[in-house]
Order: sequence, then structure tokens, then C-alpha cells
Amino acid sequence: MAIITNIVTGTSMVQSVLADSQETPFVILPKVTSAIDFCVCDYQCEYVNYVFADPASTEDFKNDSTSFLIGLSADSAVLEIKLIGNGQDVIISDNTFGEYFAKGSFTITENQLNYVGFIADWKKIFDTFGGGQYYFEFKETVFSRDFVTESVKYHVSNYTDEKSLNTVRLRFIQNGIIEDGLDYTGLNWVTEIRIGGKMKYNSPILTLDNYQTENRTVRQIQDKAIENFELETYFIPSKIGDLFVKNGVLANNALITNYDPFSYKQYIDFPVLFTEITDFKGNYKTNSLASFVFTLEERIQNNVKRNVQ
Repeated sequence: MAIITNIVTGTSMVQSVLADSQETPFVILPKVTSAIDFCVCDYQCEYVNYVFADPASTEDFKNDSTSFLIGLSADSAVLEIKLIGNGQDVIISDNTFGEYFAKGSFTITENQLNYVGFIADWKKIFDTFGGGQYYFEFKETVFSRDFVTESVKYHVSNYTDEKSLNTVRLRFIQNGIIEDGLDYTGLNWVTEIRIGGKMKYNSPILTLDNYQTENRTVRQIQDKAIENFELETYFIPSKIGDLFVKNGVLANNALITNYDPFSYKQYIDFPVLFTEITDFKGNYKTNSLASFVFTLEERIQNNVKRNVQ
């Protein structure tokens, strides 16, 4: 016998409760999203996440990937992943279109035993099916009940500098445990996302360590200059926003690439540290999308001058 309940997230969790003086498995199922009886598209354009691939090049900054890590609700749960779109309906079960991690692939901690992962390689998808719009469907089957969720829509096209203009690509590298979230211990799991946005170079932060002599002359002990940035996203849905505020800002490391030849500096996989969520612009009457402003610092802060006495 199993006691079944619904929760807000699909976080994997198995507990035990007493029933009839026996231990009964307590299974937490993903919550079914409530439906609305009108089309949001009557009020706002559907969000599409643009990704790129270059069939003529293996250069990393021209070829995107998208990763998914899903914690199943119970030991008996089964997950089916489908790539849908552009006339295709393909079940993901191997590495044909990226890296597939079947249930049982992650064994560093007990929490990870029910995890399923997939890293979509958009170059492989583009080379096989061509450009166009795609999305991923996730169907978790638990005790003969199906729970279906969908990713955002992705539009893959051939990379050009012009198409990628005013986009930024971020890679969030996770280890450790997020409470009420996933256990990334030892995984170095990379979540990659490309969004429309601007990475702005701000004035470096100066940290001064000095002393004053008897004649009131300031002498340097150690000074440090830290590069400082502002990242402003264009309008994104909550599924993408949550990748930032529930995952990215908590990451062990974050790598950013800016695609803007008019920016002060160009960066490719530059390690940064999120220091503040500066602003949120949303809650519009007929638009569910929103934008964020984040403050960043360079993670490797080695621009240091010291004096050895």
C-alpha cells in the first residue's frame, strides 16, 4: 500500500509513516498544473528560447546545449523524455542527440539514485533534423499515473554573429545540495542557458589596505582591483527566471559569454560571482514575462598589488 500526495515541486523524496502498525512507503508525486480556459497568446507572444548550432564548426561558443536533471518521485517511477517539433516526435533513450543519463547513472549519494539526466546537443539535433522550433516533453509514470510537463520552446538555427547579437550564454556549475531541491554532490552538473540580455562593464571595485606614517603619509600594504558587471536580462518566463534565482545564483561557479561586439570587453566562459539581485521588472497586467538585473564580480580576483617589507 502507498500513501500518495501532491507537492509543488517534483523533488525526489521518500519517507515512511506508520499505518496499521506497519511501515508504509510515502510517495510524493509531482503536482499537476492547473489549466486555464483561455489562451495567454491572445495577450502576449509565446516565449521562445533561441539556441544556435554551426554545422561547419565545432567551436564551443557557436554550439549550444541544454541540460535537464530530473529527480523522480519514487523508486518505481519511470521517466520518458521526448524531443518534439519540426515534424519530429523522438524518444530520448541514448546519446544520439546529446548525453543521456538513465535512472541509476548517478550513484555518488543515495538521493541521486532516482535521477535522470539529459544534455541536449543542438548541433546534433540541427545536423539531423534541421533548424526550427522544438521542445522537450517529460512524462513521469508513478503507480500507473502519468504526469506530463514540457520545457519552453527552443528555436535552433545556424549560428551567425548577427543572430547572436545581444545574447548572453551562462553555464551554472553545481555541486552540493540545494535544500528542497536536487543533490548535486560530486556531479559538477552544468546547466546552460542562452538568453537575450546585456552584460555591462561597471567601474572596478578598489579594495585598499594601507597605513599612515608618523608624518601622515599614506603607505600601501596591499591593494586589489575587482572587475564588476551588471547583467540585465530581456523578458523571460518564470521557468527561465527560476534557473537564475533558484539555481544560478547558488552555483559553485558560473561562466558567462557575451555576444556583443559593441560591449567594452568580450568574454568567453568568464568565471563570475553573483553578488546581488539588483532589480526585478514584472507583474504586468497582461504579460507574465519579466526581466532581472544582477550584479556580478569576477570570480578569480587576482589583480592584487602587495608590498613585501
